[in-house]
Amino acid sequence: MRAVLRIDPPLVRDVFEHLLTEAGVEVVGSAPNWLELLMIVEERRPEVVFLMAGDSHGDPGICSHLLSEDPHLKIVIVSTDHYAISDVGVRTLHCNDLTIASIRSSLTALLEE
Repeated sequence: MRAVLRIDPPLVRDVFEHLLTEAGVEVVGSAPNWLELLMIVEERRPEVVFLMAGDSHGDPGICSHLLSEDPHLKIVIVSTDHYAISDVGVRTLHCNDLTIASIRSSLTALLEE
């Protein structure tokens, strides 16, 4: 599976990139802004895009736009407040256990479907 990240701050992005790589996901790009995200997604055609929860509301049409271009794309919204991972309304995994093993387990479960 190929993934693109639009996650800030950089430390959180680095942690998710590491966890995804260990779970067998190929991270094919990391976008610092919305324009770059759209360009990377168009060029590299990932199966999944990771966005920060608050950041995804910065441009409310970003998820709709991405899904209109590729209806099979998974968009995963990541929150660091209480640790939630959601694939845009289909399923949300919440966890208060912020260990790396717990995060890795949740990501793997979400991406297996």
